[in-house]
Amino acid sequence: MSAGAGESDGPPPPLFAGADRLVELIGALYQRPRAGDRPRPLETPRTWGRVFPREERADRRGLPMVCLVRPEELRARVLPAVTGLLEEAQPAGVRHAYLPLPRPGVLAQGEDARERAGGAEEAEPDPETIRDLLRDARDQLVANTKVRGESLRFDLFTLLVWLMNEEIPAGHDNPDRTLLWRIQRRGLMQRLWLSLKQIEDGLPDERYWKLPLLILRVVTAAVFRIAVTGRVPALSGPYRWFLRQPHLAPATGGSFPRFARRLTLGQWQKEAPEYLCRLLVNAFLEDLRRAYRLRPWKVWRRRRMTYPVLLADDITVHNGGYTLLRLINEVRNQVGLFDPLLVVSGSTDAPPDGGRDDPGRPKFTADKADEAYRAWQKALRDDRRKRRDTTWYLPIRITGEDPGTVEPWWRGFDGYKLYGRQARPPWWASRFTRTVVPVVVVAVAAALVWVGYRDRQNSQEAAWASHCDTGISSLTWVDGECIGYADGQDGSQNLFSPSNDPAIDQVVRTIHQQNQQAEKLHGDNPARPYISLIALQALTSVNGTADGLTTERESLEGVAVAQQRQLTDAATSDPIVRILIANAGKNMRHGADVARQLGAAAQQDKTIVGVIGLDNSSQPTQDTINALTNAGLPMVASTLSADGLADLSPMYFEVAPQNRREADVVAAFADQLGTRPRTVRVYYSDDDSDTYSTNLRDDVVKSFQARNFTVDARAFTPNDVGGAPVHADNGDQFVGNAAAAGRDTCSFDGYVFFAGRGVPDFGDFLDGASQCGSKAVLIGDDDVSRFVADQTARQLNRALPYYYASFATAPVAQPQGVALDFYPALDTLFGFERTAQGRSLDGHAALAFDAAQVMITATTYLRETAATIPPTPGTVWREITAIHTSQPDAHQINKYLEGVSGTIDYGGDITRNVPENKPVAVLRVDGGQVDQNSLAFCGEADGLAPAAWCPTDTGPGS
Repeated sequence: MSAGAGESDGPPPPLFAGADRLVELIGALYQRPRAGDRPRPLETPRTWGRVFPREERADRRGLPMVCLVRPEELRARVLPAVTGLLEEAQPAGVRHAYLPLPRPGVLAQGEDARERAGGAEEAEPDPETIRDLLRDARDQLVANTKVRGESLRFDLFTLLVWLMNEEIPAGHDNPDRTLLWRIQRRGLMQRLWLSLKQIEDGLPDERYWKLPLLILRVVTAAVFRIAVTGRVPALSGPYRWFLRQPHLAPATGGSFPRFARRLTLGQWQKEAPEYLCRLLVNAFLEDLRRAYRLRPWKVWRRRRMTYPVLLADDITVHNGGYTLLRLINEVRNQVGLFDPLLVVSGSTDAPPDGGRDDPGRPKFTADKADEAYRAWQKALRDDRRKRRDTTWYLPIRITGEDPGTVEPWWRGFDGYKLYGRQARPPWWASRFTRTVVPVVVVAVAAALVWVGYRDRQNSQEAAWASHCDTGISSLTWVDGECIGYADGQDGSQNLFSPSNDPAIDQVVRTIHQQNQQAEKLHGDNPARPYISLIALQALTSVNGTADGLTTERESLEGVAVAQQRQLTDAATSDPIVRILIANAGKNMRHGADVARQLGAAAQQDKTIVGVIGLDNSSQPTQDTINALTNAGLPMVASTLSADGLADLSPMYFEVAPQNRREADVVAAFADQLGTRPRTVRVYYSDDDSDTYSTNLRDDVVKSFQARNFTVDARAFTPNDVGGAPVHADNGDQFVGNAAAAGRDTCSFDGYVFFAGRGVPDFGDFLDGASQCGSKAVLIGDDDVSRFVADQTARQLNRALPYYYASFATAPVAQPQGVALDFYPALDTLFGFERTAQGRSLDGHAALAFDAAQVMITATTYLRETAATIPPTPGTVWREITAIHTSQPDAHQINKYLEGVSGTIDYGGDITRNVPENKPVAVLRVDGGQVDQNSLAFCGEADGLAPAAWCPTDTGPGS
């Protein structure tokens, strides 16, 4: 409640001249600014404004010591009245401490009393007196119950007072250790230790329960020992401040326990009283400084909006009052830090000198309190720099009683009425802002992080999904197919469609493991060439089953065997091989795009030297060959045989014979059978993009006609059309789909040659022919080996026997020549090949092995020259044409390659991309099983003799 005139229950009104102005000044000084602690000089009475430039305000920051000089008769009307007003201050109260010091007459009882407080020199400062005064002030400031907000803490001052009362007996063996133990027992560490001890005592006797608590106790003790050194910021707390204060030369102690022993009872008496008193005052003021700082971790604490007020009444040179004010002045000058303490003193003379040096002090009376403060503020900057002994003193004289000051507007310390409103912190420094804004900022930041995380996760998931549900960036979903290349790492199985086949998984894992071995071997043997070969094939099954990928899987098996052979070869001229698996999509329809992707990869990866494999002699394959040529990558096809492919690019090579060679062998084979009329029907695919089928049809017609057979070519629509089907307009009969073509053979008893795709058309062709029990001699082209490789499909068509051409076969009896090394290695590397279901007898593994060997051999030839030529696509391409034996002696470096599928010799002609006299075999399938004793063989192969009826290989273009 506010004090006012005529109120019997309020404090006595200060009935002296200028009381209202003085009270207004004190009320303004204890009000803290809304932001910071910059001074608020009086511009006019009751109006606060900025009268100094902003850059000077920091030098003028501070609260004065308001020294009220009053006559003895007004003693009860000044500080007691101000104290009463502070107790009733509105709206939140003001922390204050009232110290009525002993009066001079009481102090001098029994001695020669002095009449005036300033009539004698100030005695030497007494640390006990200063300690007791500050302790009394501390207790009152902490005990103010009417003040809102968190209580003040005086940790530094309380620790100092405790040390001054601690006594360590003389002659103690280890005083530092004893004091350290007492400090620990007094502090938080000891309370934590005792709590842990109580928890430990309540646990069962099993030691494993107590081990964590023992560890915590050890950690607690270690943390305290580190903190008490006073050298660790943040952790050392008050101990560090004592070692950095400027008063008692703490560096001479070395550590806090040793310095603290200087402050114990019996030891502090040996210190200089002046500096010990300064330490007491500075510790008291530093506690206030810390209490008024808003620590980031104390977001719930309100900003204190009033400064504590210390009222010291009846101060003299004898009772310690003058000494206390002088010490505050000295500490403020020396430390230079703002301390939030408003000191108001009452005396009969103006401290610090009692007015002796300047009889005119104080120059201002209470009715001009505002002018006095402005004058003090104006001089503060220079006084601080000169460290004057009167820097922080603001003396104001009170002249006498003036009943006229009791006016109706007298309101006491009421913030709302004196200043229009209670000073509050700015919105950005309020507790609401400091609590809510960080939460909002953290929430927004967390939301942004979460959104970013989700975006990244979504983008990663999208990238993962777009990259065939793998982390391999070179793979992409295109029309439901996984297109691109990989090195066999996890996710590479997705290149195959379908991919859930154990045999395929084993092949892919084996290649990846061997790639890792190759990389390590290259690091151990950097002198050996290190090359990467890309096995590019159509890894999407045409019939949608894993069995439809048997030939592609076996092709990779052959490549893996070639790679494994190089890993175990210690010759420094033989290259170390890494294999990349690439899928060009069903029927190679995305081959051109993949070829461009591989060309870009070769620009980054200089180990890539060429492409092996390829699939389907079709228009998409031709586009792939052209794209690889434009990328500068040489290629060795393992199964392609269309005549026109060899003419597309000088960088294209084959290990299989051409269609014309296959047609000659098949015609000669039928000619030597001689069991049927010499009439032939050729069924081919009516697919404009399938150049293989139409080219083979032309070659077969030509070869049979050359042997005086009557030939009739008939077209059918394939089940999987790569391009737009166009009915033959050359007079050939169109018979419908593949099944209809099979039924078309029912009334025919001559020879039938199937020149279409083995998968899926040949199975439908057999189904149609078996419906009527066709009596024709059925002969399939080399692509039928894909159908034969599909164990399930082959077992479903047992009614009719048939022959098929093959460019390479598994050993029908005892392996001969190179096959002695290849097939045991294949069986060892892939155990399922030793089973009847695993071994397909289509020869694709051998063809792929030979294709890889062509690239490896060309790289090896580079190292056998006088100069060390690096393996690149260009240099390897040049050496492929050198795979040829031109001299019978052993002095020739480059010779032909003896492959598993037969001899590979490119004839020494740079325009010839097809091996000379490459073998073609004709096998028989009866009852769904391959008759391995029915081998008809033409060509050059180690350990195999060609049949007597075999035609002569006339070479490309003939």
